[in-house]
Amino acid sequence: IQRVQANVKYAMPPHLFRNIGKGKFEEVTKSLGQSFATPRVGRGASYADFNNDGRLDLLLSTNGGPVYLFRNEAQGFAASNKSLRIKLTGTKSNRDGIGTTVRLTSGGETQTQMLRSGSSYLSASELVLTFGLAHNDKADTVEIRWPSGRIDRLSNANAGQTVTVTEGKGITGTRAVGKKN
Repeated sequence: IQRVQANVKYAMPPHLFRNIGKGKFEEVTKSLGQSFATPRVGRGASYADFNNDGRLDLLLSTNGGPVYLFRNEAQGFAASNKSLRIKLTGTKSNRDGIGTTVRLTSGGETQTQMLRSGSSYLSASELVLTFGLAHNDKADTVEIRWPSGRIDRLSNANAGQTVTVTEGKGITGTRAVGKKN
């Protein structure tokens, strides 16, 4: 493209935005350093907690180039925030829980996420939902609406862990952040 139209750039720097609540986002690309801001021909992006520290990391694939792993090494205020991760296992619904909606309330704030299997071009993110709890030690309530129509409810789920929730059975497993399988 650049060879044909010199004023049009093909490789572009990626952009990253932080959710600041109430449907608003702020761009944080510049705070991530030059490594992240380097122009690339990005094709796919996915996220996962690759090192089980409770923070989501980003994997970026490029067209005809390498794959980049950007580890979330938050510091200061952001590093002290807590999270709860939820892995779903369906019984009447599909095994991976895809299409399940989870509504979590903690410290008066409510978040809703739906588990999806795709994320970007030729990419898929992990099948675990991560909820940021700020400085709260637990999720007050968790409502899980499975594709089968069943609704499971949890209360007082502690931060700093991944819980496995099996449809109709509640929490069937836990793994603390920082622990290997």
